[in-house]
This record gives sequence, C-alpha cells and structure tokens, in this order.
Amino acid sequence: MKTTGFERKADSAKLPYWEKVKDSNQNSTPMFRQYLEIKKAYPGTMLFFRLGDFYELFAEDAIVGSRELQITLTARQKDSPNPIPMCGVPHHAASSYIAKLVNKGYRVAICEQAEAAGKGVKLVKREVVRVITPGTAVDDRTTPSGETVYLCAVSCEKESVGAAFLELSTGELSATQSAGPGAWQNIRDHIDSFQPKEILVSDAEEKVVCRELGLNGHAEKPLFDGRAPAPVKPFIVTPVDHLKFGLGDCVRLLKKQFRVQELSGYGLDFRDEAVRSAGACLAYVHQTQKAAADHVSEIKYFETNDFLVLDSTTVDNLDLVDRPQRKGRSLCDILSETVTPMGARLLKSWLLRPSVKRSEIETRLAAVTELTDPILRSSVRLYLKKISDIERLTGKLNLGSMTPRDLSSLASSLEQIPNLNDTLADVSSLLLQVLNENIFGLPEIRELIRTALSNEPSNTPGDGNVIRQGFDIELDELRNITNSTKQTIAAFEGKERERTGIATLKVRFNNVFGYYIEVSKAQLSRAPESYERRQTLANAERFTTPELKEWEQKVRTAEDRITQIEIELFQRLLETVCAETNKLVCTARAIATLDVLASFAESAAKNNYVVPQLHDGDEIEIKSGRHPIVESAIDGEFVPNDIYLNNSTDRMMIVTGANMGGKSTILRQVALIQIMAQIGSFVPANKARLPIVDRIWTRVGASDDLASGRSTFMVEMTETATILRNATPRSLIL
Repeated sequence: MKTTGFERKADSAKLPYWEKVKDSNQNSTPMFRQYLEIKKAYPGTMLFFRLGDFYELFAEDAIVGSRELQITLTARQKDSPNPIPMCGVPHHAASSYIAKLVNKGYRVAICEQAEAAGKGVKLVKREVVRVITPGTAVDDRTTPSGETVYLCAVSCEKESVGAAFLELSTGELSATQSAGPGAWQNIRDHIDSFQPKEILVSDAEEKVVCRELGLNGHAEKPLFDGRAPAPVKPFIVTPVDHLKFGLGDCVRLLKKQFRVQELSGYGLDFRDEAVRSAGACLAYVHQTQKAAADHVSEIKYFETNDFLVLDSTTVDNLDLVDRPQRKGRSLCDILSETVTPMGARLLKSWLLRPSVKRSEIETRLAAVTELTDPILRSSVRLYLKKISDIERLTGKLNLGSMTPRDLSSLASSLEQIPNLNDTLADVSSLLLQVLNENIFGLPEIRELIRTALSNEPSNTPGDGNVIRQGFDIELDELRNITNSTKQTIAAFEGKERERTGIATLKVRFNNVFGYYIEVSKAQLSRAPESYERRQTLANAERFTTPELKEWEQKVRTAEDRITQIEIELFQRLLETVCAETNKLVCTARAIATLDVLASFAESAAKNNYVVPQLHDGDEIEIKSGRHPIVESAIDGEFVPNDIYLNNSTDRMMIVTGANMGGKSTILRQVALIQIMAQIGSFVPANKARLPIVDRIWTRVGASDDLASGRSTFMVEMTETATILRNATPRSLIL
C-alpha cells in the first residue's frame, strides 16, 4: 500500500476484512469509491468522512470508532453478502469525539467537502483538510489550556543523536544534539523533560531508536487489531519515510520557514542531527495540518548543560509537576498563582528545565523583588486576568483554525495592553523593562477587528452575524433585503387577499417548495388562473406566481451572497492580522514571563518566602528551611531545619531516624529549595546561600520493576550506578 510519507504503516495481514471490502465494492457507488481512494492515501488513520451534517466512519474505522466512542454501529448495504460497518457523529459535535480518539493515541484524518453541492453536481469533491495526531493536537478539547503538547523527532548517525521538540499550538521549536557514549542518555533526559506526546523516527532508524529509548519494540500501537491501545510510554512513536529526514531537504525547509539564507545564526552549524530532527518536525506539521505554520518563526538550539537536568525519577521523587499516575499536590501547584494559560505553561517549563545561568536567575529575582510591591503586583495581575491565551490564538491564526469568536477574544486581550504598558512604565528592574518593551498593543489591528466584527459574532463565518453592520455597503444592502422578508411577505399576502377576495389566503415557506400561496379547498374556485399549482393537500392547494418566484430568487441569492461576502471579509481580516504574527508571538511570550514572575511574588507573599543569595562557590547554606509542599499540606506549623554542605569539609550528610521521622522530607526539601532558586523564585527559609548546580540526582524510597525482572535492590543499585557514572562536582545527590 503506497503511503504519502508520514502515515503510520498498516499491517495488511491484520486487515483482511478491509481488503475484502475494497475488492467487493469495485462496482459500488461513486461516493464510496471516492471514500476508498481517500482512505488509501491516509492509511493508519481514522477517516472522518463528511456526508451532509455528519462525519461517517466505515469498515474497520467504524468498528474501532463504535467501540472507543461508545456510539451505535450500523452497516451500509445491509442486504449485500458483505455489508460495510459504519457509524457517524454530528459535525457540530465532532471535536469532542476526535479529542477522545486522539487522547487514546489514534490519528484522525478530517475529510471535508471541497465544493458546494448544486444542480448538475453528481459527486461533491472531497479532500482531507487536516490530520490530527497526539503530537499535533491543538484543539482546546484535546489539550487543556495550561498544558503543553510537544511533538518530538529523533534522528541518529553513528555516535551522534539529535532531537527536536515542537509545541505546535504556541510555535515553540527547540533542538539539541549529543555525541559519544552518553548521547542516548542525554536524549532520554530531554524526552523526560519535555514529555512529548508523539515521537517521529525515520523508518530506517526505527529499531535503533526504539531500542535506545527503551521501547522494547513496542513503538507502534496497533490501530486495528481488535484491542484498545495500551501504550508502554506516555507517548507514541510514529515511523515516517526516511526521506523526510534527508539533511538537504531539512536545511532548505528550515531556511524557508525562518526566511533566512543561513542557519548559522541559530547555532546549527555542524549539528546535522539537530537539523534533521527539526526539519522532520516541520515537514510533519506541514503535511498533517495543511498549513505553513508561520508562527513557528525561530528555533532555539540548546545543549545539555544549558539548564539543570532533572530525569523522570527525580521529577517524580520531588513531586515537581502533576503526573497522571501520582496523587497529591506538586511544587507547581504551590507556585502556580498564574492567571493566564500562557503563564501556567511557562511555569511548568521552568520547573522541568531550571536555569544554570546566574545572571539570568538574578535578573528574574530582581523582577520578582520589585513585584513584591503589593500595589504594582495587584495592578499587573488585574490586567493579566483579562488577557486570553494569545499564544494559542496566534497558533490558530497561522494554522487556519481561528474562528470569529477567537478573533474577538484576541481583540479584547489587546485592549488590556495599553493599561499594562502604563503600569510597567516606571519599573526599575531590567527584566520588567525589557518585557514592557516587548508587549505590543497593536492599536491598528485592535481597531480593525472591533470595526469589522460584530459585538457577539457567531462562531462560523457565513452564519450571518460575523461582520458588523456598516462595515461593508454591499453586505448592508443584502441584509436589508433579507431582513425585510416578513414585511414583504405580509404586504404580498394582503395584496393577494384583496385581489382575489380570499380572506383565508396564506403565504408560507418550507425547505422543499420555498415560498408558496396556500388556498383552502373551499376557496379554490376563487384562485386566479395566473396561479401556478405546486402541491395538492387533503384540505388545500399550494400555488406560486411569477412575482413570488422572482422575489424568492432574490432573497435566496442575497442569502448566498451574504455568506460569500462574510467569508471573504473574514478571511481578509485574518490575513491582515496574520501579518503581525511576530509581534503577537513576542507579546504572548513576554506576558507569559510577566505572569510567572508575578506568580512568584504572589506565592512569596502568601507563604513567607525569602530571596535566595546565589554565588559561584560550592556552599549550600540554608537557615530554617521548610518543605514547601509539606508545609502547605499540614494544619500545624512546619518545624524548620538547617543545612550546610560544600565540596571540601562537608561533602556529605547522612540523615538517620525512625520511619516517618522526616528523613526523606529533609532530602527533598534541599532539592526543592535549590530548584526554586534556579527558576528565579523566592524560597521557604529564613536565609539561603546557594550555588548553581548542574544536575540533581535522587535515590529516595523503595521501588521495584518486577515486570522487567528487577527487584527493589536491583533498581536501587542500578540508579546508584547511574549517579556515580554521570555526577559532576556541581551535582546535588540525594
């Protein structure tokens, strides 16, 4: 079966029924043959095929869809020897059904009508407008506003391994490369940090990547084997055509995407695997989303030592962020006083990848210190609360999925920018000044949207209530025609009653016959000969006249033209706003940073945190330190404790005591205070002098991996050996 390069490969041995359906329906209807051709181009996907007001699924798609979505399974051609299973969902409610499938690991292809049905059109043209996958899902139903969804690509060549991470809804693209014996471990650490939903690999490198990532050959979740998918990792691996990882094509694609002549400005010289991975991510997005994704306007190259490394074991042991398999509060919950979805996502990103640059951290701390002023902080947060998710709205704008209500929400958010700029006009910290300079109000765009859009626009262009009255002369005139329908009909009805003398004559409308004149059987003899009969009922006759038909055609033409004009005007409006993508992206990221800094200041004020003192030495000195999560969970007062460590006289502390005596609490407390300091937050202590650490290792509590034949002791020894092999003089080991 020929594929287009990115579709998950299907095992033909598992699909005998699907092959039989194709063979037995060579002489089936033109519509179903059209379906088969489209399905053939997108194997391995659940094809949502638009038929009128429904999306229909057929054959194996219908069987799986019925099971996963709990909807009724029926059949097409029920009386034939091989009836075709089918099921469907209403198009207006499809988003929720698609979200369920994508969250379970399926890939969904959306097939829409590409032309309007009309006279002489026997088969409406249809085409796939988008393929939604776990790593490219940007719908609010699929992805909660405060969560990130990363698409990852991994490539390898000899001892070099590259990885790229793309958050499609926000346009954030990062890439890295590692070489040598520890290369795969570094990539695994990055995957743990970004937590992607989908990983792309070349079909030529699939076995190697799956082995090194520890997938044990379970890279691909079967779609049609009769079982519900059961991933062995919180992501799926999608093999794609190895040509999509070609270095030359990837270089050209990245240059075109970023509109540059060279990639050296992004630090990608001699980093071929990073380039290949990033190019594969972008190519996959272009093909599945059918869009240029211009909001992906830059790439950030990073090295392993560019941030504090936290593996998945450490993240879980320290309860840094919420995980599906863990209950209870996390450090992210404690610090999250953010009021925008953008800020919530950035806070989680900072927690999983704390900074190791002292200047950057201290710049953040200075901003947080200034925001501890309650008047400044409350003013900033007041305006931030009124700002929508500009980051994701910009993503929708560039992916072609923005609705009129989305655009109205963007305008409302931009209206808060002047107030925010004024509030930050006199700040003294460098970071707050820079953020203020990068928050753009775009007054021309804001005014254009408000002038063009209705106050409460419908969610679909062409519904008749998107463009504001007075914005377009032709549109206003056509609306006047349709709005005067009732008056015109009433006047026509009165005129006909007077002319014919039939007092009970009525003018009505239905979707089958349009407008008609209804005369009862008792008054039928009075009907003029000029009336044209349309329908006979038991107690009445229905007629039309040349005048009524002419007027009806005028109304229907006006309605069609209104729809066309609204769609055209809205599209032109989107194009104008899209031209400001770079400023919108810049504004969104600045607002997210401001929100996180204000959140740190708010949590510091509520929880009595202090500013940490950073230095270039190796001393950890904490006076009256407290565990932030435990402190928030208990009713009484947390008993503080002191910690002192260095790399010479006090390199190690051994904490002993009874079970439940607080030993692991102290261990985790030190790490949490260190992490809080390195993301730029105040810390729970009376005083904290801290160095910059490059990695935190944890071996806390008993655990086993019996499914892999590893006892608790074996797990402990393996983790200890990993720490001893990879720790540096600037690592913190717990």
